[in-house]
This record gives sequence, structure tokens and C-alpha cells, in this order.
Amino acid sequence: MKMLDLTTDKSIKTLTLLLQETEARQLLGYLEMLLTEAGQNEHHHLNNEDYSKEITVALYDENNIESFSDRVKTLIQDDK
Repeated sequence: MKMLDLTTDKSIKTLTLLLQETEARQLLGYLEMLLTEAGQNEHHHLNNEDYSKEITVALYDENNIESFSDRVKTLIQDDK
């Protein structure tokens, strides 16, 4: 698991995630899509109602690391 705070550009070690039911269902749907063969190289954005908060979810492994930005590659490889 890798987590990045885009505002501070820092790796995050712990996170508390509080979701409303509709947000949890949407996130579950995105995760289910990512786990399909067609969705493995995709990513999804989950936003709150006014788009002031966002969660981006993606799957990563050694086979798709090149599809990520340089910053995310550093996070995946070095966790920083």
C-alpha cells in the first residue's frame, strides 16, 4: 500500500478514512472495476459532493509501474 498527500507531496504512513454510505458504495464499485482485466491499468477519482476532497485509487505492480507519473513511481519504489 502506498499513500501520497498531493498537497504536501509527502508519503503518508497512516490515514483515517471516513465515508458516507454513498461514497463507500462508489469506492467499492471503483475497486471492483479495477479488479477486472479491463480495469487493471485504470484509475478512478472519488470526490465528495462539492469536489473539495478527492481519493484516487489505482492498482500497481511491477508490470504497470511505467504507466504512472514519475512522482508516483518514486512513491511505489521508495515509499517517499
